Amino acid sequence: MLIMYVILIVVVLAIFWINWRLLTQWFLNGNFSSKNHIYWFITGMAWFFINYNWWFQPDAAFFYRWIAPAVDFAYIWIISGVILLCFFPGLFAIRRLIDLTNIKKETGKMDVSRRTFLQSMLYAAPVLSLGVSAKGVYSAEKEMVVKRVALPFEELSQELAGFKIAQISDTHLGPFFSLERLDEVLQLVVKEKPSMVVITGDLIDDLNLLDTAIIKLSEFCSLIPYGVYFCWGNHEYFRDINRISKALHNSPIQVLKNSNIPVRVGEALIYIVGVDYPWPKDSGEKERTRQQFMEKAERNIPEDSFKILLAHHPDFLFNAFSSQIPLTLSGHTHGGQVNILGKSLLPVSYHYMRGLYQEGDSYGYVSPGTGQWIPFRLGCPPEISVFTLMIKDQE
Repeated sequence: MLIMYVILIVVVLAIFWINWRLLTQWFLNGNFSSKNHIYWFITGMAWFFINYNWWFQPDAAFFYRWIAPAVDFAYIWIISGVILLCFFPGLFAIRRLIDLTNIKKETGKMDVSRRTFLQSMLYAAPVLSLGVSAKGVYSAEKEMVVKRVALPFEELSQELAGFKIAQISDTHLGPFFSLERLDEVLQLVVKEKPSMVVITGDLIDDLNLLDTAIIKLSEFCSLIPYGVYFCWGNHEYFRDINRISKALHNSPIQVLKNSNIPVRVGEALIYIVGVDYPWPKDSGEKERTRQQFMEKAERNIPEDSFKILLAHHPDFLFNAFSSQIPLTLSGHTHGGQVNILGKSLLPVSYHYMRGLYQEGDSYGYVSPGTGQWIPFRLGCPPEISVFTLMIKDQE
């Protein structure tokens, strides 16, 4: 942990040093020395507030009144530095074009309007990077989409028509998703009046919040008629799987690990199936692991039963479609988290990345996540997903 923290400090300092050098040489013709102490003071204060939030977990009332605005600006400032660095290849090209217009000026053939436009683009870059950063931080911390999806099935029991399932995924409770944010999410879910709630992994990153989170979730369970169900994500293993497992098993939350639970709705039965996270990196071994998990999880389920599969990793959609499982709910990808024109800019790639997929009469949904592990989302706001089962002829 300490090594990663030191590496992070070095990376942040390197990014802001490069930005400072380029700002000095390109934008302000070296006349930045009188202002560099302001630049580094803001950078230092931003890093201080981010660390204060990470390590000290301030009292909620005190935090929201005095600290939250400073922490939000700190994230905006630090992330804008990363964005500005990404802009520099394009800005370098603009700078070269400006140099060419200067040459034309010397020869008496300068296009003044073109040169002015290029300079405006150059000087606008720092402001644009701050604007993009502010939008991304605001989206991650303040927005919450409630995505409602109607799912029609050919042979659905009449008693299951209108059955509503809410999905929470990838909250990553910790520095970037507070207990207060969890309260907001749970209140939004309750307003949807779901029959059932599922949590598809990566619940928590900061175990100091675990006990309070379990209390809140236990109270929440009493408001959900057919219960709350949970499957494991990879971050539970990264933190402390035994401690989290003990806490969850002492709560009303039903934990599924390569197992299933029948839920009776009137005379109808729904089988909630949950699988563990598949760890092998080799694609062939991972596929075999997924198949083993599925076989164990579906054991003793009567044929033609209505099944809902909970799987943190979206590759289980391959298995679910092959087995014709009516509904599979997954997460893990965060929907790419930073998207332009529907494509993720982060170095992540999954066959099933975000949203609803369908093969025949089977559906799979990959949640973009209710929280995040970095406080920045662009083109992919956090989401609570709500699914309503319907009989196809009664849509």
